[in-house]
Amino acid sequence: MTDANTASLVVERHVVIVTGAGAFTVGGDVLTGPVDSVDKLEKLIEWAHGSRGLLQPIPAGDADADPARIWVVGAGCRQLITPDAGAGDSGLVEQLGRSLAPLVGRGWELRHGKGRAVVLARGVGAQRVSVEIVAELHPWLVGERDDLVEDAAELGRRLHRWSVVLGALPAGSGAASAAVINDRIMRARAGRRGAVVSGPGVLPAHVMAEIRVQPPWCAPATEVEEEFEHSDQLVWLAQECPELAAAGTLTFGYGQPQVLDATTAAAASTGQKRPFGLWRVTLPPAGDLRLPQMLPPPHPQMRLDTPTLAWVTTEDLDGLAKDVRDGGAGLPAARLGIEQAIVWPQQTRLLEAWSTRLREAREEFANDAPLRALVDSAAAEYLQALADPEPWADPAWRQHFQPAWAAAIAARVRFRGRRAAMRISREYRLWPVYARDTAMIYATGLDEATGEPVDLSDTHSRLGRMTVTHQAAVTDELILEVLTAENTAEVAVALSAALEGPGQRTPIAVAPKLEASNPRGVESPASETAAVDADQGPLNGASVPAKGSAAKDDVTPSPTTAGTQSGRASNRAVSGGAPAAVLHTDGLWLADGTRVELGPPIVHVGQVAELAYTHHLGYRLTAKYNEPGQIWITEAACQEFGIDVAAISRRDRAKSLRQLTENIDFVTGAVNEGWSLGGAGEDPNAHRLGTWTRVYRDDKRGVMIALIPGMGTGADEMPILSDEPAPAQIAKRLQLLADALRFPWKINAGVTAVDLMLQTRTKTWSPQEWRDVVFAPSTTAPPFGIGDVESDFDWSRRPTSDERQRRYIHAYDRGGSYVAGIAGLELPIGDPVHHPDGAPFNAKTPGYWLVDIPETPDWRLPFVLNPRGLQFTGPKWVCTPTLERAIELGYQPQILQAWLWSRHGRVLLGWYERFRDASAMLDLDDPDAQAARDQAKIIRTHGIGIIGSDEHLKGKPAYSPERRLHVLAKAKANIVYRLHQIGEKTGQWPLAVATDTVLYASDDPDPVTAWPGGPESFGRGFGQYKPEGSGLLDEHLEHLNGRDYRGKRDLIPAREWRANLCTDAEGC
Repeated sequence: MTDANTASLVVERHVVIVTGAGAFTVGGDVLTGPVDSVDKLEKLIEWAHGSRGLLQPIPAGDADADPARIWVVGAGCRQLITPDAGAGDSGLVEQLGRSLAPLVGRGWELRHGKGRAVVLARGVGAQRVSVEIVAELHPWLVGERDDLVEDAAELGRRLHRWSVVLGALPAGSGAASAAVINDRIMRARAGRRGAVVSGPGVLPAHVMAEIRVQPPWCAPATEVEEEFEHSDQLVWLAQECPELAAAGTLTFGYGQPQVLDATTAAAASTGQKRPFGLWRVTLPPAGDLRLPQMLPPPHPQMRLDTPTLAWVTTEDLDGLAKDVRDGGAGLPAARLGIEQAIVWPQQTRLLEAWSTRLREAREEFANDAPLRALVDSAAAEYLQALADPEPWADPAWRQHFQPAWAAAIAARVRFRGRRAAMRISREYRLWPVYARDTAMIYATGLDEATGEPVDLSDTHSRLGRMTVTHQAAVTDELILEVLTAENTAEVAVALSAALEGPGQRTPIAVAPKLEASNPRGVESPASETAAVDADQGPLNGASVPAKGSAAKDDVTPSPTTAGTQSGRASNRAVSGGAPAAVLHTDGLWLADGTRVELGPPIVHVGQVAELAYTHHLGYRLTAKYNEPGQIWITEAACQEFGIDVAAISRRDRAKSLRQLTENIDFVTGAVNEGWSLGGAGEDPNAHRLGTWTRVYRDDKRGVMIALIPGMGTGADEMPILSDEPAPAQIAKRLQLLADALRFPWKINAGVTAVDLMLQTRTKTWSPQEWRDVVFAPSTTAPPFGIGDVESDFDWSRRPTSDERQRRYIHAYDRGGSYVAGIAGLELPIGDPVHHPDGAPFNAKTPGYWLVDIPETPDWRLPFVLNPRGLQFTGPKWVCTPTLERAIELGYQPQILQAWLWSRHGRVLLGWYERFRDASAMLDLDDPDAQAARDQAKIIRTHGIGIIGSDEHLKGKPAYSPERRLHVLAKAKANIVYRLHQIGEKTGQWPLAVATDTVLYASDDPDPVTAWPGGPESFGRGFGQYKPEGSGLLDEHLEHLNGRDYRGKRDLIPAREWRANLCTDAEGC
């Protein structure tokens, strides 16, 4: 432990707390008044760092120092950031970044920090100041005490004590705070060349590690009645800090896992010391074993009278082999019919040091109840989150996703509970009447010897001990409720209602009790289903956390059902995996940079496909489906395989490749060994490869083989290939893209975009409805001439005499322009209804409206009803968003006719959220992340275009010209809204608008500070504007001619322009 006085001084120097009342030191001293603007924040940083010696970098052992911290809480957030109404802490990071954006123009670097933080930095060497800004509306450190949010003294006390005892600053949640501690330990261990975990625990896509300790289970009413006959009270018996008790004593695997076949796995399972791993076994029927009927089975997937295929941990094998009296099943590994195993050759007690530190902290905080509770919460949240990808979406957190560890911890806790139950049955002749997670309900009476109530709590003080946390009298009303219950779910409700208390989760859920063929069979709610489908086919994919964001796949939450456990990852499907690897002449390159040296030379494409199985390639999308793995083959490797890449025609690469590869040895060798190739076309006997080919055999799932020479390499088509990346970079970029979108690249941008639309189904629609109704191909042709209005802006005007006096012109690009408006956009579903005489306008109803186009009196803006300045001679068809904006701007066009969709919805919201989150996640100063970000942009842009394409999609799912037109209309309407708002507020009006680019004249050479729209509309987020290019206004006047705009190529790109500014400006 660090000396308290020294630690106090250290924390004091590194952290400043900002509440609604002002800025404070950790010790509670007032530094300034309210920090209610970015200017005041900048002054606080400069003053505190320069004059007070505060906000100093935080030492991090042998690694680079961490940034200092400004911790903005409660009302301080609302003053500085002006968060959206109702936004929680998870939404503050984006808002914080937008609020701080103006500081970039003053020389500050702004980047995303770890978790819910952004980092501001400026200067070099000893003069450099680096501060992470952490914003929490409700700080995790205050727990449930809302009254402490603005109490700087108590916040400082807790932060100081936590940092002193645990050696790291707390983060924005329990899981993140515990993760920071583990990261510190790993960093220190790396300096000593100890065991370090640097990547996520990748599991094959078909492997579902069982991370539940104990699904809800309840005895039948008759058994509960028998227990009541000698009972006076109910007690809730729970393990104390069960996960923490297990974590430090378990050996965990890390690094690259190995797949063992049945023979090798069986031998390894019976060895003297089993390796850490997951084992595919057949659990025998519980009815064939001599197990107590008043306990749930020893594994959550075990059934009463049928064998069950399941993946179990090494800890499960140990537990099942123990005697029944010790909580086991007397079931050695040899009786489990092991078919396969995944083991980690590298293994050690990876969480021992972390666990020790938290245990010592519990002792240190023995007399500080709030902090001790926070330690317990952090430990539990972190260990439960090991199997949940969402908390670790940030690339800096990925190594904390370890579902195999979580499964091992769950097994240890489960068998500890069973062991305790067996001991209690021997000592007190009592059995639980209900069990869930780490706790059980017992009905107890009086001790015959002492006449005192029986106390089932353990007498020792070690973590994991059984303790009574709640108790209630067994009343006549309770007995009656149990006796009249129609199923075990109602029994559980009665038992839990009696034990409700502060902090107690009501145990009302019940999983089916294993009495399927017993006359005392237990009924369950129909929604209760088996947690895991253990038999999902061959080893063909991998599971790794999805990157992303807090956005959910499903917009509408499903109704809460009895049995749903909150706060734990349970058996929820984990999206992710390793989508692709790249085959080069020197081996197979994986996404983590690993190069796998290959053995015998590859002679046919079937052997390439085998590599996908060997290295668990594939990307899981749902619990029951994963995209097949991909092997991308480089140009040099293609040449080695006999493909004449120099002869590939650039006009039609795919067709050319099919001709060049037809019946070459690389292809026919695979066919001769039983492999099949997709894409044969009209000639089923043709054996050839295209740019993308599915290679498969009857006993294995297909693998996608991608030939890189058949792909375009331009930045406007394949940014991930445009800069001649190395094979390892290609694999990494494909991984980054898949993790950010939670969906892999597939064949081309259009296919990827459409398939992602079909994947992002909301729970308000069944899978069949989603495809057959929501995304059924449209049969409604757009009305003639609608493209005259529903098209991109292409407009310019001549500058006024005052504007011509300005020196510079700056162009700004609207980020994600097409998709930015999708979030709130109602889109058509099904067929429209024709209104030949028009209809009252309703902005919430998608539709085509035939209107008279009025003249526009405002020459300062492009006209939303005539975006290209055409000469109209009659009425025109427009979409709902366009007409809505025109009406809001004061125009009153007469509606002559309409086609309206009475059925509509925000059907692209989930799709939009994937791209929004991916754009934010990949916005890093890293060329691979930027390439993946640009690739995501290509996908979304092509996606909007292809849904209206007669050539590519007509007659197929997702074809919908009306949706494309509504998305374009919404983008155009939002651009006009922003330009009008800026003009009314500042008097500055655009000189040109081309698609999503707007241009303004200015005397300020810096496009960042010249932006007239304010910080809320400036940035890299969707719908925000960022500098695209700049130039001298005098040299650009020829393009500002009142017609279409064609001058973008003559502008200097923003990065180059600003670099020249810094060269010309002293001290920039």
